[in-house]
Amino acid sequence: MIVRRLFPLLALLALVPFLAQGAKVHLIHLDSPPAVSGGCPAKVHFTGHIETDGPLQVTYQWLRSDGSSTEHTINFARANRRDIGYDWNLNTNLTGWVQLVIVSPDRLQTIKAPFTVHCGKN
Repeated sequence: MIVRRLFPLLALLALVPFLAQGAKVHLIHLDSPPAVSGGCPAKVHFTGHIETDGPLQVTYQWLRSDGSSTEHTINFARANRRDIGYDWNLNTNLTGWVQLVIVSPDRLQTIKAPFTVHCGKN
């Protein structure tokens, strides 16, 4: 009976060295070039993924060439890869870029994914 009660505690204690090391973001990737659909308005669709080597909460942002950014948080229950996406809707000609940035637990960033939207005659 005592062994049954101690087993969950012993199993948890066996994980302490692993948890103490802490999981990390193993890989981030931003596909380039993004998909551009429509004339104007146009939708520029960015895709990428985040991969961790263990359970982890990751805060990331989509940083844009116009200085704007949107921040998101996702939880990884275990080592895993998650696909992510972002849409930038435009009503004007623009040559710009988007960058995927991991804000926490450690700061990482991809290269910038450039794009151009042509609405037609200026």
